[in-house]
Amino acid sequence: MSPTPQPPHDDDTDAPAVPPSTDSAETAAGEADPDEEADLAAPAEPEPAAVSRRTLLAGAGVAAAVVVGGGLAAWLTTRRTPGTGTVNRALKIGFGGGICEAPLYAAHHQGIFAKYGLNVEIVKTGGDEIKDAVGAGKLDAAPGIFFSWLKPIEQGIDAKLAAGLHEGCLRIAVPNDSPITSVAQLRGKAIGVAAIGDSAMSFFSLDLLDAGINPAQDVDWRVFPGDQLGEALAKGEIVAIAGSDPNGLLPILKGNARELTNNQRGANREEFCCTTAISGRLLREDPETARKLVTAWAEGSRWVGANIGPAATLEADNKYVAADRSIIESTLRTYGFAPSAARLKGELAPGIAKFAKTGYLDRKTDPDALATKVYADLGLTW
Repeated sequence: MSPTPQPPHDDDTDAPAVPPSTDSAETAAGEADPDEEADLAAPAEPEPAAVSRRTLLAGAGVAAAVVVGGGLAAWLTTRRTPGTGTVNRALKIGFGGGICEAPLYAAHHQGIFAKYGLNVEIVKTGGDEIKDAVGAGKLDAAPGIFFSWLKPIEQGIDAKLAAGLHEGCLRIAVPNDSPITSVAQLRGKAIGVAAIGDSAMSFFSLDLLDAGINPAQDVDWRVFPGDQLGEALAKGEIVAIAGSDPNGLLPILKGNARELTNNQRGANREEFCCTTAISGRLLREDPETARKLVTAWAEGSRWVGANIGPAATLEADNKYVAADRSIIESTLRTYGFAPSAARLKGELAPGIAKFAKTGYLDRKTDPDALATKVYADLGLTW
């Protein structure tokens, strides 16, 4: 009997702990030269730049993520006084250690956040904590897979999605000698995922629906740590992996599996998988800072698209991802980096309407109403 899917949450992407560093190139908010402040109408076109080799903060696992200067649990309990005006403290952005979070790493290391007058601290955070932290305003933002934020926001978490960053980081892999050639052949089969209700399981449930398969009843979802999915596939414990990168791609790059499908193909093809999730508190207290943050983040996405090799080096040198540089680069080359706030807005209502059929959302969900609740309109037209 397959387990009943629970509300989606972030993928558990494993990344090794990195010794913290106090090195920081960012300036405090408000210190940017007004004459040099960029036009926020659209992210600037990227210019190739040397990759910094600074090692920044990272953390431990889901249960006890650690940040520079203290533990995540400590700063999650602090309070911020509501008010107006520019935020004059470090903005905290959570990350999970995925290859697909390259736009965040680039905006941080390449000084793009600083160019917009933002002082940003990036915080390694466990997947089970990151949404609650953003919703509580203890993280100001986080990258996140579009579908995995819908249920938490529907249930009242205080966060919104503001822009899409890129496409292409979810895929299904099967062994090279597997007789399976389509999603329709997964009926009654065991599919490995990193967590029940994670982003890959959520997205590919749409493909299963299209094939006439009830994702809650007609497949056997089996959970393994993300970095052990390839091993489970090789042992025959599962017939397929539904995973986010690098877990979904590694067996393919190693020659042990082939790709059955991904989230850039088929009727459910996404413009975006990864998006910018922004705390409702930041959106209310300082929408202009939120606007700068999203614009700079999108510029980081454009930089990665124009500098795949240096971006892979950045991730590898700073040990953000538990994968070799060559694998990181090969993975990044499969993505499409064309960030947009306007296109994400257009995707929300139809995406929600289809996603509601999986059973993850309330049966009474109004797609248009939830789309309005999910989207943070910061007046960005790109």
